[in-house]
Formats: sequence, structure tokens, C-alpha cells
Amino acid sequence: MRYTRQTLVLTTRGLTKRYGRRLAVDDLTLSVARGDVYGFLGPNGAGKTTTMRMLVGLVHPSAGEVRVLGEPVSPRRRGPLRRVGAIIESPSFYGYLSGRDNLRMLASLTGPCPPSRIDAVLDRVELRDRADDPARIYSHGMKQRLAIAAALLPGPELILLDEPTNGLDPMGIRDMRALVRSLAHDDGLTVFLSSHLLGEVEQVCNRAAIVSAGRARWEGEVAALLAGRRRIRLGATPLDRAARVIADGFGVALHDEVAADGTAWLPARGAAGPIAPADLVDALVAAGVRVHEIAVDEPALEDVFVEMVGAPPSEAA
Repeated sequence: MRYTRQTLVLTTRGLTKRYGRRLAVDDLTLSVARGDVYGFLGPNGAGKTTTMRMLVGLVHPSAGEVRVLGEPVSPRRRGPLRRVGAIIESPSFYGYLSGRDNLRMLASLTGPCPPSRIDAVLDRVELRDRADDPARIYSHGMKQRLAIAAALLPGPELILLDEPTNGLDPMGIRDMRALVRSLAHDDGLTVFLSSHLLGEVEQVCNRAAIVSAGRARWEGEVAALLAGRRRIRLGATPLDRAARVIADGFGVALHDEVAADGTAWLPARGAAGPIAPADLVDALVAAGVRVHEIAVDEPALEDVFVEMVGAPPSEAA
């Protein structure tokens, strides 16, 4: 997909951050389009939080630039950030204040905010009935939703969420997943989401970047990334004849390595597009090949992450 300046909501070009000799973020270039739910993935220490801090002006880059809605962000040019809501690292609130009063206090830091707006964001994250309870008795999931309510206060076009499912139980993760989807699909927001739960990113995000050691290893459409690694497991006799049929008819090679059970692999996409297992079987049987097993292997985002970077984020040092 080609993006224009009008469709790009957030971009970085050559974004770099050094702390002395340590290079935390290294020449990072990202493009986030309007309406994306964009996953930002990497092992611990990959530079994700440092990057997010630079995106919202909390950390000044050593080199490179950040643009929000086409405008550069810098210590002297923070205007574009008025259209951004963000949760960076773990949210914290005054426990003795109610959820509503925490939002009032946060809103007062940036300018007048009518009570109706606070009610609206509390409704949006389904906290209206608990808004007057002290924040200290909120569950972790409620605090995460209150943080999102705070990020929504200015009516942003772009919202940045740093590990929003961190520490949540399975029910809380499911609720957060639904909320993130709804923010994009129902509210029309662009969502930039850092997470170490690769399965959640696979379910929620349409585009993503994988970073390691401060550098981008990949950026693009999640579905296209996984589709490009989809494989077909084939058990057929004779296998050498099957290989010739597949090469001649579909333009791909059967992998040389044969498993102990006699099966081999081929890409699920050929020269003319995706290979339908039924078409493959028809071609093999017509050539006198006996097919005794066929299955499509659907790769998970975690598999691709391990291939590019190493251990999944939750296991990386």
C-alpha cells in the first residue's frame, strides 16, 4: 500500500537516541497511517519505551525526526502533540482521589475541560458507575481503563498505548482487546500499541513493526507477513514425481528436507497466487501420485518474531 502525506498520522525518519556510548534507538524509520492499529514489538531492551517517549516529546532525539499529522515535533514545536493521547509506562493515580477527580486534575494541567467531557470518556471506557470510588480500590484493569480515559480527554486523533494489557488476567486482556479495536473502528482513532503479547497483537493490529537493539527489523501488514510464511505439508508417493508436478504446475519447489514421517513442505503461494490444497491434490492425483496427507500450516506472529529476533519478548533478556 502506498501512503500519502494526508494518510500518514505518525512518522519517524532516522530516529536515534544515544545515552553516552549506549545506542538505545538506532536510525528508526516508521510510518503509521490513519486508522491503523499499529503494533510496536520487540524484546526487553529493544528501545520501545525510549522510542515512545521521543514520539510524545518526553525525550529529545539525538538525531532524526518525529512528525505527527505531517508536522515536526520538537521541544520548540509541541503543537502537534495536542492531537495525541498517550499512556507511557505504567499509569499512576492518586489513590485517595476518585477516578473522576483524577481525571479533573489531569485535565486542569492542559486547560479547561467541561464535566461533560469527563463523563464522556468515563462512559467510553465503561467506568461511569465506579467514577466516584477512590482509585486505590480500583483493580489493575480498571486503572488501565482510567488511564485510557485520561488519554482520550483531549479528543486525540492518535493514541499511544504502552503495554496496555500488562498484568491483566485473561478476562481483562479480552476486554482491553475489544476496547482497542473499538477505539479504531468506532471512534476513528489511530492506535500505536506497544506490547509483548504477540498473540494479542496478531488479533488486534493490522500493521506492525518488529524492533531489536533499537533497529527496525521489519515493518508492514501483519496479515501479509503471515501469509508469506504459510506452508503446505504434503505426504505423497512417489515424492520425487510430486516434486516435478508441483514445480511444473505451481512454480514452487518442494523442500529437499523430508520429515521422518515421509512428509515434505512447500510454500502455500505459487507463481500464480495462493495454492489451494484441493487444486494441488487434483494435479497430483492426475499425474498418478498417491496423496496420503495434506495440511496447511498457519504461522503465528510469535514464530516470525523468533525467526527475526530470537526469543519472544516475555523470555528475552
